[in-house]
Amino acid sequence: MIGYEIFIRSFADSNDDGIGDFRGIAKKVDYFKMLNVDLIWLTPHFKSPSYHGYDIIDYLDTNSSFGTLEDFRYMVETLHENGIRVVIDLPLNHVSDRHPWFKAAMEGEKPYVDYFLWAQPHFNLLEKRHWDEELLWHNRNGKVYYGVFGGSSPDLNYENPEVVEKSLEIVEFWLKQGVDGFRFDAAKHIYDYDVKEGRFRYDHDKNVRYWQLVMDKARSVKGGNVFAVTEVWDDPEIVDRYAKTIGCSFNFYFTEAIRESMQHGTVYKIVDCFQRTLTKKPYKPSNFTGNHDMHRLAQMLPQEEQRKVFFGLLMTTPGVPFIYYGDELGMKGMYDSTFTEDVIEPFPWYASLSGEGQSFWKAVRFNRAFTGVSVEEQLSRENSLLKEVINWTKFRKENEWLENAWIENVTHNTFTIAYTVTDGINGIRVYVNISGHHESHEGVSLKPYEVKIM
Repeated sequence: MIGYEIFIRSFADSNDDGIGDFRGIAKKVDYFKMLNVDLIWLTPHFKSPSYHGYDIIDYLDTNSSFGTLEDFRYMVETLHENGIRVVIDLPLNHVSDRHPWFKAAMEGEKPYVDYFLWAQPHFNLLEKRHWDEELLWHNRNGKVYYGVFGGSSPDLNYENPEVVEKSLEIVEFWLKQGVDGFRFDAAKHIYDYDVKEGRFRYDHDKNVRYWQLVMDKARSVKGGNVFAVTEVWDDPEIVDRYAKTIGCSFNFYFTEAIRESMQHGTVYKIVDCFQRTLTKKPYKPSNFTGNHDMHRLAQMLPQEEQRKVFFGLLMTTPGVPFIYYGDELGMKGMYDSTFTEDVIEPFPWYASLSGEGQSFWKAVRFNRAFTGVSVEEQLSRENSLLKEVINWTKFRKENEWLENAWIENVTHNTFTIAYTVTDGINGIRVYVNISGHHESHEGVSLKPYEVKIM
């Protein structure tokens, strides 16, 4: 499989309102086929007050800007008819402060008060998130509640069995709408506050047990044919614990290691990543170009030849590779933890950013018209990034055994790395030069920025 992440609002517009939507995605089947994509990951499509959609008002309804539930099912059916599976982003850790559950809880209504976590005398209400110093506790009308992702996104209380049951009902509902699985957002945050000690602390054991319940429910509804991938941004050893249960996990270290190695001009970080995350494991890793929470690939690797090497590494390593929409074109964008719009700009179908299906819901800062970053321009240019990506995805489709493979025999020097990918039956030896000059490795001559398969 080859996955493709879509920020719905930015991808393809079917009704000329400038906002990407479900039917717009359905109309782009030919593009997905050209790119050899057979798994679409949709960012949150639920009813939500925000542009990003991760604060949900209603788990069982769609964002009206994207279309109705009927439109959603039409999109799923169209993609299925063309051999493309659909995975939805499911943020179960928290809801919007406009969700009926939270509104009722603020009014003191049972049972909804117990759906959330409220301050107790021994809690440290000045405690901050360890990654950016934002407060964990929020005061509204004299009531103090827990929200690790901000005051507009109160966390659900999974110590309450009723909340657990509600989450399982949500999983079942969307599987019955035809989706093929889920990307589980913030998977390690389901249990991340120690009520006894009154402090932030990941409880990985309880989290993993919860996700086992979710997967058991999903498989009971859909059979064994459920694809799920987890977002656990942590050390590889922690990721392993979740991935064994869920079946697949995004390999953040892969993206970080290759970007950093190519910026610094040495392969040592890539070597460490491959040895820690891509050896034989009881689950599938998911290596990816980037996502909505990171700087764009082209922002970090400014030379197109560097990005071609990245895609070569992506498509010759084990697991399920994912492309973040627009990375195949060289879209740019800087991520800011409080303002993400610069990495979710409208997908440029046309050089002019105007034409049938073009979304344009926001001003464009990084990916402007006639700058070479559009499907139209990339398809018309020899040796473009998009054409190179298509060649690599074609290679991947011709070698589907790579999905269940692992890496062995990693060797390297300063600028080059070689590795064997095998599933025990099939195998290839890959040589990579990340530098802008000729190199040699194990007697193999490598041109600047070359990925060679032997």
